[in-house]
Amino acid sequence: MTMKKKKIGFNDIYQDSAGNADDWFSPDAILQTWNTPVKFTGEDTEKAIKGFRPAQLGAIFAIKSHWTVSNDPATVVMPTGTGKTETMIATIISERCRKVLIIVPSKLLREQTVNKCVSLGVLREIGAIPSDILGPSVCLLKKTPSSIDELEAILVDSNILVATVSLLKNFSDKYIDLLVNQCSTIIIDEAHHIAADTWSELKSHFIKAKCLQFTATPFRNDGRKIDGKIIYNFPLAKAQEQNYFQPISFFPIYEFDEDKSDLMVARKAVEILEEDIKNNFPHIVLVRAKSKERARILYEHVYQRNYSKYNPVLIISGIGERNKREYLYKIKSLESRILVCVDMFGEGIDIPNLKIAAIHDKYKSLPITLQFVGRFARTQRGLGDAKVVANIANEEVGEALSELYAQDSDWNELLRIMSSKAIGREISLQELSQGFKGSGVDGIRINQIVPKVSMIAFKTNSKKWKWQNWTKVFDEDKCHYYVNEEKKILVIIEMSEGKVEWTRYKDITNINWQLHILYWNDQKEMFFINSTEKVIANSLAEAVFDNFKRVTGEEVFKCLHGINRLMFATVGLNSAIDGPIRYKMFAGIDISQGLSEAQKENSIKSNLFGVGYNGKGKVSIGCSHRGTIWAKWVETIDYWIDWCNEIAEKILNPDIDVSHVLEGALVPVVINERPKVVPYKIDWPIELELSSEETIRIELPLQSIPIYATEIGLTKNDEDEGLSFYVGNTNFKEEFELVIEDNKYYFNKTKNANAIIVLGRNKRMSLTEFFNEYPPTIKFVDQSTLEGNLLVKINASITTFNRQNILVWDWTGTDIRKESQGDSKEKDSIQYKVIDTLKKDPDYCIIFDDDDAGEVADVIAIREIEKSILFEFYHCKYAHGDGPGSRVSDLYEVCGQAEKCIIWMQDTRKIIDRMIKREHLRLRNSRPSRFELGDLKILKELKNKMRFYSSKAQIYIVQPGVDSGNISPNMDRLLCGSSSYLMETYSIPLKLICS
Repeated sequence: MTMKKKKIGFNDIYQDSAGNADDWFSPDAILQTWNTPVKFTGEDTEKAIKGFRPAQLGAIFAIKSHWTVSNDPATVVMPTGTGKTETMIATIISERCRKVLIIVPSKLLREQTVNKCVSLGVLREIGAIPSDILGPSVCLLKKTPSSIDELEAILVDSNILVATVSLLKNFSDKYIDLLVNQCSTIIIDEAHHIAADTWSELKSHFIKAKCLQFTATPFRNDGRKIDGKIIYNFPLAKAQEQNYFQPISFFPIYEFDEDKSDLMVARKAVEILEEDIKNNFPHIVLVRAKSKERARILYEHVYQRNYSKYNPVLIISGIGERNKREYLYKIKSLESRILVCVDMFGEGIDIPNLKIAAIHDKYKSLPITLQFVGRFARTQRGLGDAKVVANIANEEVGEALSELYAQDSDWNELLRIMSSKAIGREISLQELSQGFKGSGVDGIRINQIVPKVSMIAFKTNSKKWKWQNWTKVFDEDKCHYYVNEEKKILVIIEMSEGKVEWTRYKDITNINWQLHILYWNDQKEMFFINSTEKVIANSLAEAVFDNFKRVTGEEVFKCLHGINRLMFATVGLNSAIDGPIRYKMFAGIDISQGLSEAQKENSIKSNLFGVGYNGKGKVSIGCSHRGTIWAKWVETIDYWIDWCNEIAEKILNPDIDVSHVLEGALVPVVINERPKVVPYKIDWPIELELSSEETIRIELPLQSIPIYATEIGLTKNDEDEGLSFYVGNTNFKEEFELVIEDNKYYFNKTKNANAIIVLGRNKRMSLTEFFNEYPPTIKFVDQSTLEGNLLVKINASITTFNRQNILVWDWTGTDIRKESQGDSKEKDSIQYKVIDTLKKDPDYCIIFDDDDAGEVADVIAIREIEKSILFEFYHCKYAHGDGPGSRVSDLYEVCGQAEKCIIWMQDTRKIIDRMIKREHLRLRNSRPSRFELGDLKILKELKNKMRFYSSKAQIYIVQPGVDSGNISPNMDRLLCGSSSYLMETYSIPLKLICS
């Protein structure tokens, strides 16, 4: 294609020079030729008839239909490769759009769009644009015009302006105002960027223009919504069915060694390239990296070093425009067959020969993956199928993409399903929103309303609702309403004025906005009202329904059914006996008394609120006998409706026995003195979770220590003395004591308590202050737990520890009073004996000395068993006597250690992460390696395998001070308590190695 160009400042305006090379046409002259109708003939490949693709025709007619009734923003969803740009051009010409601004996300897409607009793409080739229609005069906006006059000159000489959002956001208000006044239509390509602040702000200036938004993925990972009604959605499945996408073949690589991963991916990609070249396919390998640094490494050390005969090129930001153009020319001319890049080809770049994707670093989101793969899968004559190569053994991907990178995955089927599901979710929310009519507030759409998750439930057998009667309850001059008659949802936004308490001056008032929502589920014969003013609920119900009954009393408490491990935060009771005190509220430490009184005949449950688990995760739930049910969060209206329907299922279920609703609740009891029971375990408070440990540190005057390099432990194991414990490691130790008296608790520092705990950027406190605010959890041999002065008792029957789980070893040559082998690996220690015994078993691939503060276990042994990774945790403890016996004190601490390590089963891959950190920390301190067998490389390979292999655990207590033939009842009770805990949480058996 040949183009003629006019320069205005630093910007260029182009026209098609075919047949009229010497003439420059004004935009008005060009617009006059657009009176000739565009021919909307559909293609028929069987009859060799050229024309528009079905997706293009559908989109064009949807746009035309939309514009006959509305100028509101509209979104068109078309998969990559279905002819989006030609759809834009055909719309502009057939609708005779006077002046159009097209906004794109990148410079490369800007140039490609200009070229297609000037040449009219394939529209002349398919006969859609008659010869007497002139192509548009198109401005490539590259730089900010030097003056308002220069921008005016550009606008005078252009039918279409194409710009990036990054350029336009630098325009002054005067420049933007001029564009707004001149451009009747704005088209935004790759519209999933629209929710980003810069896009959104820019688009807000063009509210009077017709706005079209094109995208293949109308959803974002951050959950923000793309504004604009989806007026047309051409499914990916249809594009595949109509052969606009070639089949995608996925070639998974299984390389658990990260050092070899890149070479194996490259080797497979080049192998495919060589086979395609033999078959006369002009294919190119695109190498995808996650960063510029990573792209350089792949280019220099993998592709240039091993496959230089294919002339690899590296195209990343910062290489300069001249180099970029040179490298693109080499790719398009097939002088180079391998292109290494980051994300520059993610959107809009059209190089059909890119048919082999070597994905060294996977995309983590579905929208970007769909855009990326669409470039490879589009159909073009003479090109074969698309191929994707990735190592599925060495990298995590998000849940949304895990199926793609799985063994034997069918990308053609999965991409169709995943795209349909994600787009369908957006359309569903839009359809709910678009089903509303009324006098809503300008700028507020239904999908932007997020009410508190709360409602009052009613039953009704009415066959119709009179939603219009809301005006009998509210002053319609002060209200805006939305109604969806099909879904039976009414939303009212009410402006209310109130007096200001601090003045009698009448002209100063408080203005508040109240929200009221009514939803009727006619199938369940129930309706629900959510209102920021609950007193209005009955009046609104009475106005809208002929008959109803509010759900109240014991029936309301059915909503608590199915909530496991329910811990109440508040309990409110009404007295059934007339008297001066009719209502009592119990919260925090008084919950036990409240629950006790709730079971009595002279008390009536008024309201309850608690937190528990529903099988899907943690939930909050509250309810009042007057009919209000709530949770502690806000959500969209569609979520609120689903929540109401779930609660309705419980309320209408006749099999739920309300009398049992409080049974099984965990009840903390306030104590005035420490339990007269032996403690054997202490844990950090739950606020210090595994996910946050990276950011938590202990600071001392001369050092800063990560929390994972410290430990917390009891200093005493008796039932009479104070509850004392320590925090520390080999370099420091600070001791504390829990004091309980007068219904209160506090922590005393008893030794060297000068450490500061750093919880975040701005939160620092002494350990004493920290424990007073976040008390640790102490567990006793009767299985009760204590946090501060709140004791929770758990029923535990005393049984005999399974003797089959007791292993007797020969401890000859071992000092049973010496626990750790230390850096010198003392051969007479208990830990050395364990390691030496394990080394004799050839099945282990890792034996790791984890002994030290912050340990998972004293010894971690790992082996592979039939595509399963088995972790064995060995907790060693020295004997309190010179020979084996029946001392329960020999088991206290080691049982606590065995229970503490269970937290690692939440995510067994984190065990390996912790081992790697501790090995690096050990080596930095110039101490011997923790590896007794294996190394870091094997450990990382195991972590990769855990994406495919299941993981199991086995926990061992190693205590040679225990005589297997003389285990006392107290020892049995302690062993059974720990064993039950391990089984009830993660079904892990406990074994005892002793004498």
